[in-house]
Parts: sequence; C-alpha cells; structure tokens
Amino acid sequence: MEIPINHFDRSKPFYPLVMSYLLQYHGLKELAVRGVLGRRNITDTVFEKAFPELQEASSEEKGKIQNNLKTLLGPLDLKTSHGDRIKVEADQVAKEIKSNFNYLLPHVIRSTGSLIILAHENTKGKSYRDKGPLWEFLRHCRNAATHNGLFDFRGSEPKRLAQWKNLTITSDLQDHPLFKNDKGHGFLYPGDPIRLLWDIEQTYPDMSV
Repeated sequence: MEIPINHFDRSKPFYPLVMSYLLQYHGLKELAVRGVLGRRNITDTVFEKAFPELQEASSEEKGKIQNNLKTLLGPLDLKTSHGDRIKVEADQVAKEIKSNFNYLLPHVIRSTGSLIILAHENTKGKSYRDKGPLWEFLRHCRNAATHNGLFDFRGSEPKRLAQWKNLTITSDLQDHPLFKNDKGHGFLYPGDPIRLLWDIEQTYPDMSV
C-alpha cells in the first residue's frame, strides 16, 4: 500500500515540523473563510455530535467541557515576559486577511521557508546526514530562505551536486526567488518542501530524532 507523502514517521525529525507547517496553511484557509462567512456558530447540537460520550454526563461535566470549548474558541491569549498578555481576536485576523489578502499572501509564502530552515537545523551534524544531492539541495534552499527568500551563493558555491528529482540548484539561480509568486516566477511551489522532506526521509531510513 502506498503511504501518502504527508504521512511522516512520528519517530523522525520531520513529522512535527511538517505538522506545524500544515497548521499554518490550514489556519490561513480557515481564517480566510471566516473573513468571508463569519465565525462558526457552535450550537448544542454540534456540541453533542462532537462529544457523544457526554450524552449521559452530568450537567456539571457538560458545563466544564463547554467552558473549555469557549476558551478554545476565544481570543488567542499570549503571555509575555513583561507580565502582560497579548490577546488577538480571530475575527480581527480574519478581517485583515480578507481586506489585505493579495498583500499578505506573498509574505505567507515566503514564510514557507521556515520549514526548510528548521529541517536543516534539526538534522545538521547528524550521523545519517551526508553531502549527497538531496541534503545539498536542502542546504542551499535553507540558505535562500535565510537571505530574504533569494538564492545567495558565496565563493564557488554550489560546490557539490544539489539535486532533487528534476530540479538542480546551480549558480545561475543567484538572486532568484526560492518560492514562486502568483506569476510563476521562482523555484519551488509551497508543496515542494513537504515532498522534499518526504523523499529525504524515504532515502535515509536510519534517520532519527
């Protein structure tokens, strides 16, 4: 049976990184929809379907779950080092996405590089990592992600073959965008980091955290 390319091994380093990446894009989609259609109405019927085991629960137990759910559905509440908290309503973020989607999307796509950066940093210096084409490809993509999303070669780089499937990184990509924009100008699509990490994980089965 073929395993989906996003079904990463939980015992290996890429799984939590890819999950965080998917949360980012799913969050964008959810908030974009919320900006257009408004917040979801969580009725008692919806609540009972989500927690069928509570049909026999006491009113007190149901109340606790409902209160916890209200907290979860409430504003994002972030503690700071200065003793105060930053609260952000999801509706505010949804409104910003709706009003400024075309402006924000390129920045969201550029932040896709964080997955590549973390994948590189979490595996750097590990015994299973060599200087083969896949790892070199990841390394150069990481460097591009940390240089404002543009390829930035120093000296005689690339010194070794940096290749993934039909994509090869050469010095001709100097100052070229790492990720494609809405006009198709760039090197990678947003789904490519996931596929790249999947291929690395399959090629190096001895990978571990």
